[in-house]
Amino acid sequence: MGTFIGHISPGLAFLSFGLLYAVRYSWMVLNGCHVQYAPRIKTKQRFWKMLPIEAIMKLVYGFMAVLGEFFFPPGVQKLRFFRSDDPDYHFQHPSEWQHATMYGYFCLSGVLDIVSQNCLQKRCPLLEHLGLTAGFLITTLLLKFHNHGKEAIEVQVHHLLLLTCAATCVIMIFEIWQPDHCRLWFAKAWLVTVQGTWLLHAAFILYLPPTGHSWVSTEPADLMFLTTFYCWHLAFDAGLMGLLFWITLVVHRYQGGKLSRNGYQIAGDKAEMAKLTGEDGDEEL
Repeated sequence: MGTFIGHISPGLAFLSFGLLYAVRYSWMVLNGCHVQYAPRIKTKQRFWKMLPIEAIMKLVYGFMAVLGEFFFPPGVQKLRFFRSDDPDYHFQHPSEWQHATMYGYFCLSGVLDIVSQNCLQKRCPLLEHLGLTAGFLITTLLLKFHNHGKEAIEVQVHHLLLLTCAATCVIMIFEIWQPDHCRLWFAKAWLVTVQGTWLLHAAFILYLPPTGHSWVSTEPADLMFLTTFYCWHLAFDAGLMGLLFWITLVVHRYQGGKLSRNGYQIAGDKAEMAKLTGEDGDEEL
């Protein structure tokens, strides 16, 4: 992860999850669905066709990221903890092992999603939620102790990412007891999106600044602008959540009856939808 690609790839992954959550939760709310982990509709399709898209994304992103940590660039191999010819047995590749651990937990979350939704007789929402919560908790823990030997610019970039991930963990923990609170859904989607856009921006800050001049850790203005830019990410991504909800609303109005509900319960609660869309409860969406 300590490269330009190493920040771009997880940034795109988190961004794609954030956008997926934003659209999914918008669609659920507009359909009057108040259950985040509603029972999936069982069909006679083949097993691989019924796999949940989120689980596939976690497995693909996580597995490819782990391979990249240990075998990129081609020809290298970083799986060993230490060199056998080192008499002091110093540990090697600590960053790669931390990154791989983080990605591995998200892979495990994908496996638990598949087990819950496709293998068990009855879906187990708590199993899925705890798997994803563990992924963010481990990421937060690793980020807390991931700044050894780094310059102030990189340390502050990761501290801001740590704050975002920690806030996501708080929401995920609240959702263990309140999984069907729609405000928590959108807060989670917003924070995951912020993690994605901030990692993308961090790749350019640390490795490919558009000005061609590297950021200076000893320059107070550079450190202050890091926080300023992060605050802009918070506002930009909040606006993005609103835009995605509006687009989903437009699609729902004109195509809602034709699109698949993806197995979610869609019992309409017009009073609740009216509060979110600003329409009268008697008016059809």
